Amino acid sequence: MKKEKIIIGTLILTIATTSVRFVGMFFRIYLANTIGSEGIGLYQLILSFYFLMVTLATSGIRVAISKLISEELALRNYSNAKRVLRQSLGISIITGFTAGAVLYYFADYIGSSILNDDRTVLALLYLAPSLPIMAVSNCYKGYFYALGKVTQPSIIQMTEQFVRIFLIVYLMDTFLPKGLEYACAAIAIGMTAEEIFALFLVWFFYIIDKKPFSAKVEKKADNMVFKILGISLPLSAASNMNSILRTIENTLIPARLLLYGLSSQTAISLYGMIKGMVLPLLFFPSSILTSLSSLLIPAVAGDNALADEKSVSKTLSQVIHFTAISGIWVVAVFVSFPDEIAMAVYNNRQVGYMIKLISYVCPFMYLNMVISSALNALGQQMSSFVVNTVESVLKISIIYLFVPVYGFNAYLFALFITTILNTILYLFRLLQVSSIVFDISNWIIKPVTAAIIAGVLSKYSYLIFKQSSNHILALVSSIGILSLVYLMGLILSKSIDDKGTGVLSSLR
Repeated sequence: MKKEKIIIGTLILTIATTSVRFVGMFFRIYLANTIGSEGIGLYQLILSFYFLMVTLATSGIRVAISKLISEELALRNYSNAKRVLRQSLGISIITGFTAGAVLYYFADYIGSSILNDDRTVLALLYLAPSLPIMAVSNCYKGYFYALGKVTQPSIIQMTEQFVRIFLIVYLMDTFLPKGLEYACAAIAIGMTAEEIFALFLVWFFYIIDKKPFSAKVEKKADNMVFKILGISLPLSAASNMNSILRTIENTLIPARLLLYGLSSQTAISLYGMIKGMVLPLLFFPSSILTSLSSLLIPAVAGDNALADEKSVSKTLSQVIHFTAISGIWVVAVFVSFPDEIAMAVYNNRQVGYMIKLISYVCPFMYLNMVISSALNALGQQMSSFVVNTVESVLKISIIYLFVPVYGFNAYLFALFITTILNTILYLFRLLQVSSIVFDISNWIIKPVTAAIIAGVLSKYSYLIFKQSSNHILALVSSIGILSLVYLMGLILSKSIDDKGTGVLSSLR
């Protein structure tokens, strides 16, 4: 029954996440056409510091709630489960208001001295009120994920995005004529309004929810603060350090490109093209992996609390297998049709060149997402912290030393080498703390072979379709053929089979 809940939950979350990303992709196209790549770069620069403040505000609490409530319910400690949520809310209120105050009172300094662009200040001021609101709603979302009730967060995820997009589009006509600074401020207002809406909606769902422990006989509850902090503080320290390093990295990229000889506008535009256009497109197909990552923590944590090592290993093996074959499929699609996809989405061939280069690192990015969730579920937060720190320090060093000499190619090298290193270190640690066995034949060799064959055949089919149909129809049809041939290749090579080597089958 529990495994069926994971399947259903994953499907619901996947539909919600895919819908959100689909709408979000159209919104990014709108932004790219409205504020240009320079505006996207400025927006991404603002987000780089904002996400640092988000990390401070949320402090790893949602992961702690998901893990601890799952464990306490598995052990039938219902009083402790309730106390986890209450005490997490108290902690989140403190961290949320602290982060909001820092962002509000130091916005001028952050914009001018850290982000090196005064046009970011106004947006930072508008984003500050969202932090305490997000911190509180984050606790309630963690509660629903812990119980495997993903419908509520999915509804919130979909509706809050429409609130944000509607408000931004409404404000943009008034704000954009005043300059890119005000265009970014309009986006910030939409993001803050989105968080306010999300808090009211998640609180409403919590009030009407039939709680699994509401009618249980009460035991004396333990003080859960130290357990919460024991999980959240290492995560928070890791996330804050990671966010600080990411912020340094993001501010260094345009600054070091200036030293290479590019103009300020070109540097910001190139940065915006990578962070705001290429990477979101490459992550667009990963909806089901995002869903699996959200559900992996409570599922594995519950089995781990019951010392069910066999179930833990089986779940992790199948999820990693699925992630690997998904990432390889994404590489096949974007390497086969980089220019076609870039023109269809952004009408920009330079984006296509970047897509083709960066897509090779997609499987590693996807594995990072899933393996980090697995390590958190197994209580390996410190391992994640060490790996992320090593990755970020190495990337910053390469950007600082080599981008002024070799330009954008040095950044691409940094992205590749650090992402691959991160994946290897993550996987090595997971193999140490679990009983999974890395199956290089079924997880890598066979999928890569199938992807190469599928890519070649689909490319030829595109040339044929293009002669008798329009560009978009030919592209969609060819990607469909690629996917079908790839799936057939996986089945014929027995990388997957009808007995359940796929992740969803394994969770039956």
